Amino acid sequence: MTRRWFLGCVAAFGLGVSCVSPSEAEDFTTLYGTARKQARQISSNSLAVPMPPEQWQATLAERREQWREMLGLSPLPERTPLNAKVTGTLERGDYVVEKVYFEAVPGAYVIGNLYRPAVITEPLPAVLYLCGHTKGKVSPTYQSHPRWFGQHGYVALVLDPIQLGESQGLHHGTYREGRWDWQSRGYTPAGTEVWNAMRALDYLESRPDVDGDRMGVTGLSGGGVISWCLGGADERVKVVVPVCQSGSIEQVVTDRSTDGHCDCAFWINYYRWCWSDIGSLIAPRPFLMASGSEDVLWRPSGYRDVAHRIRHQYTALGAGDNFDLVEDLSPHGYTPKLRRAIFTWFNTHLKQDPSPVADDVTDFVEPEENLLVFGGKLPTDDRMREIDKILVRRPELPEITDEKSWQSHQAAALAKLKGLTFRHTTEQHTPHHRAFRDDGNSGGLTSGTYEFESYDGMTISVRTKRFAGSPLPTPLLALAAQPDAKSTFNGGGASRPGVSAPIATAVVEVRNTGVTSVGPGYLWTVRRTYPLLGETLPERQLSDLLAGIALLRNQSQTGPIAVYGQGVTAPLAIYAALLDDEITEIVLANPPETHADPESGEFLGVLRIGDYPQNLALAYPRPITFVGKMPAAYEWTRQAYQKLGAGDKIRVIPNMQQWQPR
Repeated sequence: MTRRWFLGCVAAFGLGVSCVSPSEAEDFTTLYGTARKQARQISSNSLAVPMPPEQWQATLAERREQWREMLGLSPLPERTPLNAKVTGTLERGDYVVEKVYFEAVPGAYVIGNLYRPAVITEPLPAVLYLCGHTKGKVSPTYQSHPRWFGQHGYVALVLDPIQLGESQGLHHGTYREGRWDWQSRGYTPAGTEVWNAMRALDYLESRPDVDGDRMGVTGLSGGGVISWCLGGADERVKVVVPVCQSGSIEQVVTDRSTDGHCDCAFWINYYRWCWSDIGSLIAPRPFLMASGSEDVLWRPSGYRDVAHRIRHQYTALGAGDNFDLVEDLSPHGYTPKLRRAIFTWFNTHLKQDPSPVADDVTDFVEPEENLLVFGGKLPTDDRMREIDKILVRRPELPEITDEKSWQSHQAAALAKLKGLTFRHTTEQHTPHHRAFRDDGNSGGLTSGTYEFESYDGMTISVRTKRFAGSPLPTPLLALAAQPDAKSTFNGGGASRPGVSAPIATAVVEVRNTGVTSVGPGYLWTVRRTYPLLGETLPERQLSDLLAGIALLRNQSQTGPIAVYGQGVTAPLAIYAALLDDEITEIVLANPPETHADPESGEFLGVLRIGDYPQNLALAYPRPITFVGKMPAAYEWTRQAYQKLGAGDKIRVIPNMQQWQPR
């Protein structure tokens, strides 16, 4: 430990700020370190000070809409007819099981079992029970809990999660299937599960045996996450009890426990929320967090801090008795202590009976085949299999009538891109210039390397190459290094296009290229982690590219700057120009044609605003050059420019040797 670090710690303690060891501080310069640092900031800022009642009430509607937006549910889908059907019943003495399904959207089936008392004389409170990721409703664990409610004066509906039991669809998109387009769509299966649950509430409200003013939700594991999510999204839920699925963004990122979760465990975090922010939406309704302290996925370091923050918010709202945390020295799952606390909580707040519950679930297991709604033969026309493509709304193609109407669309679309997809791309954007290195002269070309620190603490290099003797300032073509480039030595290596004099080039070694490259193991993790921070890996690369351009623009030898992208780096060039008005031209070689292609690079919710051809047209009236050929999808961009009287500003050239700035 150095004396300088020790004195720094003394000063830090005096100021009340954190102090980290040299090794930990250095760790913050890696992809993992920067993600961890941002996660810490998100969690520490989340509900750091409870909102006064006036502020809480004044912001409630906006915060709830933001939450729905992060689930892909803003605006909410149309509430189409449920077309609910009961395919059979099981009479079991003091309770009855109904096998039921309904349609969340037309043709997309939600499947469940409804447990109710055998004799009902008045409308009863209802509990929506959400399963974790096992066999769904037929699992012994997930039979026993709704059965307890059905035997104790509740109507309880247990649902199969998508991809499990009889529910079709997919929740392992980025986890297993490489569906990185989900992030571009603004889609998370958590949104589907919440919408299915909201439609389940619609169904429960429609039943004469249910008191629609007394409905609650609970669930274990994945069902615990959706209990949180539903409680924040729908005020009809009067009691919320997530079990063994509560934590913090910091804990998840630090532990890398994203590796142990499928996609429905998280939301698209545009607004950088932590679990405490969801809790502030559930407040002041009765809310019990139930956790096992030995859970390997959701550690006490996360859920206890979140509970502490939420408790303060409840107290500020005068509802301190409506929140509690119950935990047991146990792994992921139920214990008798947790169950008794849960059952007592529901009785207290839905039945006004605070008497401690003494009895537990029974050991009886209904044979799986008895509980199947479709009898073992799943419907072949179930649209739940394509729910990821139909749930989140995409905009209509903009209609181009005249320049004035286009400029109105252009301003609105750019504002949406900057406020949603690239909300965190350009903040604190000025790079800290560390050093410049003259790399020598070869073949009449002078090479150099700039180093700067990105706003989140990574050291990024820019490899430049200039024709000796070119007049100053010199036009500059900036680009991101290719991720598979073996070397960027001497001006950018193979990433650098072969341009003609006098054009200078600058290859920015954006993160996960050059010395910041990571292996495939952590690359998978970081691509799944970044959305928890309101970012993606390509978006972070875009931020690095923009910072490199900002640095070069301040150099006296730099003239007008155009951007170039080839293949996977073409999107970085497109969006760099949209975020930097001073970029004079966009040059593209083999750009991807749609964000719906999982291989095209993920940008959060971008398809909610536009696809590549429509978003590229937002650069109007700046020139666009395609190298080699223009992909068919970009004919839309060309026609848009033509309708606006700027068709000559889109051109196709055979190779980069032919390119000169417009």
